Order: sequence, then C-alpha cells, then structure tokens
Amino acid sequence: MRRPWLPASAVLCALACSSPRIGPPPDAPRLTRALSAMPSDLDVVLRVDLQRIRGTLGAPAMAALNEQALRSLHGSDRGTDQLLLEALAQTDTLYIGLRPTASLASGDSVFVMTGHFPGFNPESAASRPSFGRPLDLGADLRRYDRPSPGLRSAPARFYVRGEQVVVALSEAEIDSVERTLEQGRGMPALEPPEKGALSAVARPRVLPSALFAGSRALRDLAEGARRLELNADLTSAGVDATLALKFDDATSAEQVARALSELGEALQRSPGRLAKFAARIKISNAAEFVTLHFELGRDELSELVNCRGSACAW
Repeated sequence: MRRPWLPASAVLCALACSSPRIGPPPDAPRLTRALSAMPSDLDVVLRVDLQRIRGTLGAPAMAALNEQALRSLHGSDRGTDQLLLEALAQTDTLYIGLRPTASLASGDSVFVMTGHFPGFNPESAASRPSFGRPLDLGADLRRYDRPSPGLRSAPARFYVRGEQVVVALSEAEIDSVERTLEQGRGMPALEPPEKGALSAVARPRVLPSALFAGSRALRDLAEGARRLELNADLTSAGVDATLALKFDDATSAEQVARALSELGEALQRSPGRLAKFAARIKISNAAEFVTLHFELGRDELSELVNCRGSACAW
C-alpha cells in the first residue's frame, strides 16, 4: 500500500536537520587612500609633504622638528614617541587630524602616515602600557590596541596596511575611526588641498578661545569664519603661503578684510620680527572670501625652524 505522505515527511525532516545557510563574510576594510582613515569629527586637518620638506630643510632639521613636536604633544611615553619618530622619518606624506583644546596635551588626534615602513611593529615597542598582538582585519590591514594610556593625546591604537600606511589615533577617536575605516559608515572628513608642501583646512568657529589669548581681533575673526584653508609651498626664495577664510556673506568678509588691514598696519609699528612679517602680508577680498598672502625668505625660514626658547620671541 502506497503512502504518499512519506516523501513529503522525509523532505521536511531533511530540511529540519540541515545546517542554516551561512552568508559570505563581510568585506575587509579597505584603506584605499590616506583620508579613508580620517574621521569627520576632527576640526583641523593638515597635510604635510614631508618628503619635499625634508629635501629642502635637510634631515637633521626635520628630525629636530619631529622630536620637538612629539615632545610637546606626548612626552611621557618614550617608547611610543620613539616608535612615532621612526615612522615619521620614513613618511612621505603626513595627514594630521586634530580637535584642538586650550592644551594640546589633552587634544584628540589621528595621524595618517604614507611612505615605506618595513618592520613597523607596535607590539615590540617599549610602550607603557604596551600594545598587544595584531588583529588581522583582512586586505593586509592589521590593528594594534593597548589599554588606556595615561595621556589623552597619546596613541591608543595603530592601524598598519602592509608597509605603506600607518595610522595612529588617540583613545577618544577609536569609535569614529572604527566606524569610518572598519565599518565604512563615516561621513567625509575635512580634506586639505593636495598641493604645496603644507596645506590645511579647519572649522575656525570651534577653535578654543584660549588659542587667541591676548588678541580679541583674532578671536572675533575665528568666531565669524565658516572655513579656513591654508596652502604653503617651498620655493627657491623661501616660503610662499596663502590663507583663505570663508564667511557667511560678502558684507562680513568685507568688514573682516578692513579690520585685518588695520591690524596689519598697527603691527607694522611694533618692534621685532613681527613688524617685518606683517608688512609683507597682502590682504584681498572677493565675495564671501578674505585671502591673506605672505612670503618668508629662506634665511627667515631657517631662523624660525632652528630657534629655541627666547630666541623664538616675535
């Protein structure tokens, strides 16, 4: 006697006993360009062509600048500072994202370094606290983590892609970089122009007022500007730089241009190198933009790079 329900029950049993279908693994994070690792919540982003600057100033001057900058930002974690110094010496182009505060030592930051970094390994550095073993994220991207460092601005995580890219970030930026780089859900970051030896972009309105202590005019300027862009290039004569400020409307820009011109005239009557510098600034205004153009000679640039302590007084 035929029992037609048997084949159906067998099929149902087979389906119940089969393993659930496992989908494909998520795509590996792709650090296709340097700013893919830069989060959108940082208010200042700088791009520095270290290869070009190194060729102009010389390796000793660059090493001194790197060490002085890192010491002012971190200073207490020598193992990690040394790791960063070695990476900077091998960096062609450096991108720095910052959230400035009254004290840079408490600022949040992301450093993205592109160049050639053979053997870069945070796990073997004498960092305190130390970095753990790398986590392989796929696509030749590794992640190094450590417990919370004592200083807020010190690196708490490194990403390393092959031997070409190193990303160092402070603890407060872990979530935003993870969202941007690993999950691909971040908003576009501020992007400085890809030209010149140094370029930068910033949201001036969020800069801390303490950075403009002693200058009400500069503080008012920062609060009124919507966007700031800086581009500086090295020439045979020295440095040629342009600072552009964007305001909400043409009237505001015209008022700021007039105020800056008056400030420049006052500074030219002051003693010291500031007067000489102020005399070279050319201020122009078009629509909602105010542009400042200035130049520094090679001797003046060398003097600024190599000055220390009271010798840097303006």
